[in-house]
Amino acid sequence: MAETRVELGERAEDVLRRVYEVEFSRLVGLARLLVDRREDAEEVVQEAFARTCANLGRVRDEDPLPYVRRAVMNFSRDRLRRLRTARRHRDDAPAEAESAEQGAVRQASGRAVVEQLAELPRRQRECVVLRFYADLSIPDIALSLGLAEGSVKSHLHRAMTTLAIELEDQR
Repeated sequence: MAETRVELGERAEDVLRRVYEVEFSRLVGLARLLVDRREDAEEVVQEAFARTCANLGRVRDEDPLPYVRRAVMNFSRDRLRRLRTARRHRDDAPAEAESAEQGAVRQASGRAVVEQLAELPRRQRECVVLRFYADLSIPDIALSLGLAEGSVKSHLHRAMTTLAIELEDQR
């Protein structure tokens, strides 16, 4: 994982710009595992950076990355909530075809794992994605999701148990 250390005397805008340059693609990958389409993931990350920039005075830490990561998680949740509501209200709309890129990503990531990951409850899925895709520690996951460390451990344990059972045939 790339470093985004804050130098003494560095302006908050410069730090955020460097976080954007270093972490944008990783954050899109994170959001991609939480929302349906890459375009949605990119929009979520853009919105997270825009809101962080607008609220730089409220970012408590010297490093805005945890704030941006949490915003990505929250905006991903909001996006999924809106999509589910929209889908409920358009019963006869044709299903969106998967692009070649999406198919390649799904295969490369392990189709069965991605499918089972999507079936997990939201909090469990978020904890697994942050732990194994974003490579965050338990305390960092807790900070990103606004949970207690014990809750993160519990969600991870439940998710891993479920995935092990569901993917047993894939071994």
